[in-house]
Amino acid sequence: MSGMERTLSLKDMLAGSGCTPRTVRFYEREGLLRATRTRGGHRAFSPDELDRLNFIVALREAGWSLEEIAELLATRGTATNDREACQRLDRTLSARLGELERKLDVLTRLRADLEGTRQALAVCRDCTQAAPDRACCLGCTRLPEPAELPRGFRLTWRGEG
Repeated sequence: MSGMERTLSLKDMLAGSGCTPRTVRFYEREGLLRATRTRGGHRAFSPDELDRLNFIVALREAGWSLEEIAELLATRGTATNDREACQRLDRTLSARLGELERKLDVLTRLRADLEGTRQALAVCRDCTQAAPDRACCLGCTRLPEPAELPRGFRLTWRGEG
């Protein structure tokens, strides 16, 4: 395309993001994405919109609401000047980074617990092979004391014992 900026089709946006057509159309309707139309009426996105879409998807996966994302993306445009925009954006990002750190701590602890649960469950696999209906866990000597077992294991496998 001589002189023209390359555009992305809806199909390109889907391939580059893993989103569904419905999601891309929804974000466009909500004003989070911008598309022009080809002569044939198809959506045409700038490459920056794919980057924007992937950023939106990441924020959504991190737990942000659409309203929070829209507000973040509009910060500079809604501020009276760049100084105000910079300050607002910095405050928002600082608060959200704190929230992310707390979530990361929780997720790190949860991952360790669930990995430990899988390891303990691997020990139980032998017993369930020998007694598939209901293995007797009460006198088990192959696992540590219940208090030393991961919480996930205690609550899912040993919860009935």
